[in-house]
Amino acid sequence: MTIGKNARAALKWVCYSLLLLLCFGLQSSPALLRIGDIKPVLIIPAAISVALFENEAGSGGFGLAAGLLWDLSAGKLFGFYGMVLMICCVCVSLLSMYFVKVNVTNSLLMTAASGFICTLWNFVFYYLIWGYEGVGQCLLRLLLVLLYTVAATAPVYYLTRLISTRFNPVVRA
Repeated sequence: MTIGKNARAALKWVCYSLLLLLCFGLQSSPALLRIGDIKPVLIIPAAISVALFENEAGSGGFGLAAGLLWDLSAGKLFGFYGMVLMICCVCVSLLSMYFVKVNVTNSLLMTAASGFICTLWNFVFYYLIWGYEGVGQCLLRLLLVLLYTVAATAPVYYLTRLISTRFNPVVRA
């Protein structure tokens, strides 16, 4: 018995959502994956990995949902990361459709670029424009979080690729 095209697509997005919730849970747990006081932001590699395999509309919606979920846990203004992650996911999806191959190296690079944009966005609007002292230390900590996030990208990419290959008849390569 085979399932229809719409049911297959719905099941794929349910699996992507479960992966996002898993990454959110790991990211939000207090002591798990902690090195010193640095924790990875696993929502970024999850959103970027999905964007590598899906079209721009689905990627934008998934990036928005991931960013809003991140906003809930970060205690930032609601929509702060949602807007930025949505734009990054649409751009990554278009890049993977027309210009770059979908592989783990490009996933690492796209996650690093998107994470840098989110880090810069956070640094400028929450630290730099308010004129706090010691903003260099804040930037260093944010960059260490970004480095740890990029290091944690590969397992998330391979899980996303597994989901995509199970449910898509043709996978970008």
